[in-house]
Amino acid sequence: MTDARHIGPRAQGVTLIEIMVALVLVGLIVVAAVSGLRSLSKSDLRESASHMAGAIRYVFDRASTSGRAHRIVFDFDTGKYWAESTDDKVYLTSGKETAEKRRKEAEKLAKEDEEEKRANERASSMGSAIPGHYLPKPYRPKRAEFGAFKETSIKPVTLPKKVKMADFYVPRLEQPLVEGQAYLYFFPLGMTEAATIHLTDAKRENFYTLVVHPLTGRVKVVGKYLETETREQFDDAGKVVTP
Repeated sequence: MTDARHIGPRAQGVTLIEIMVALVLVGLIVVAAVSGLRSLSKSDLRESASHMAGAIRYVFDRASTSGRAHRIVFDFDTGKYWAESTDDKVYLTSGKETAEKRRKEAEKLAKEDEEEKRANERASSMGSAIPGHYLPKPYRPKRAEFGAFKETSIKPVTLPKKVKMADFYVPRLEQPLVEGQAYLYFFPLGMTEAATIHLTDAKRENFYTLVVHPLTGRVKVVGKYLETETREQFDDAGKVVTP
């Protein structure tokens, strides 16, 4: 039988040096894991920015060759973006768009749609006594109606969970959009809007900036956040252009 009095310190536990070595190893593993996650997150961000740039370029070319107006819808709430097109003429609002102006415009359109619905219901209830096309109706300019993009080359895209749209800016906006839906328009004669789009990760630690050139549709992708001021725009090289 072994005498407990002869068991040395080594058999009774670990030394302070062994504890320190273990802590260092754990620290290295944690750092490696965090670095790997950040690298993966930045890779998703870079890939998403490249994919979005390709979509913008494709829709620019499609609008130029088809003779139809197009737009890309960016939905902040769902993290999705998709393309739409129309045969109607598209008129952008004059002056700077503000949140209040967009709210009033949405209320106006909703009211017009409700009035038109009620007018059609009244005409239908009167039957053939008063045909609907004889009823006087207030004049309203035709609104451009966009439909879903039918091309299979570009489908609705959902950004990865770790990638977010930080903001969206075009010169017609008073301030960059950070919520709701944003629209980037493309015109049949080969023009789009000068746009600056920022993508970020979930923790807003890394950013990518997409700078859209209005005349060529070229998209410059920059692996950092380029400040967007309402008085400034950026060229393809990411330099400020004074209007």
